[in-house]
Amino acid sequence: MDIHHLILLGRSTKDAEIIETKNDKRFAKFSLAINEYNSSLKEEKNYYYDILVFGKSMEKVVEMVKKGDTVLVNGKPGIDIYISKKDNKPKGSITVLAESWKVLKSYKPDEDLE
Repeated sequence: MDIHHLILLGRSTKDAEIIETKNDKRFAKFSLAINEYNSSLKEEKNYYYDILVFGKSMEKVVEMVKKGDTVLVNGKPGIDIYISKKDNKPKGSITVLAESWKVLKSYKPDEDLE
């Protein structure tokens, strides 16, 4: 048995939005940024994923996911390959078909913990 699944925890880079395709299909989309710090190299890497939400929770994700929110996503990864309009070269992006998601209240150092 093979497993093709991702669990991601990161911050939304923009508000979730509804996208409508030419075939009249609708889905919600938002981008998730994940920052990874390598202490031995003293450098940070940033990874970006496009999250797609279909079905009943599509409207809810648009209502709840806002820029800067910490979001936990479980889903199946995929790759979108396209030709860039800027330089006419192939480009790719990682997309995740969300099976479940949750907006988490993130801790901010200036908040009172009591």
